[in-house]
Amino acid sequence: MGYDQVIRQVGEIINWYHRTADPTPEQLMDQLRRLVTLLFSYSSYASQTKEEYNGKYFIRKIETIKEKDRLIKNKLAVNKAEVEAMLATEQQFLLEMEAEALAYRADMLIKQANRVADTMRSHLSLLKKEIDHSNIN
Repeated sequence: MGYDQVIRQVGEIINWYHRTADPTPEQLMDQLRRLVTLLFSYSSYASQTKEEYNGKYFIRKIETIKEKDRLIKNKLAVNKAEVEAMLATEQQFLLEMEAEALAYRADMLIKQANRVADTMRSHLSLLKKEIDHSNIN
């Protein structure tokens, strides 16, 4: 299953929970189980995006330092060499920003979906208490 499908299915579960006024404990447990399983699968993608971002960050930093050193060796002033090196590594910077955005988006999806899962767990616990209470009376 692709990560786009995982995101779609997570969205479907969250929308189901939002639309369903009175889910049964079984329905809630089933959807919660699916959500947690999907998030587990998605976490590997999130981890991969963070690794890619870190890699692009270090590549840009190294390339910028190399370019700055090269410019300084060619008798360019240090301040000017820093600016020129940053401009020369603009493409690496753009790749880094793109990777950072993907990593941030993946992390936010996991955090927000985990909040929904926590709410579903609380709701399930409340439903079970209500059932237990009604069985006592």
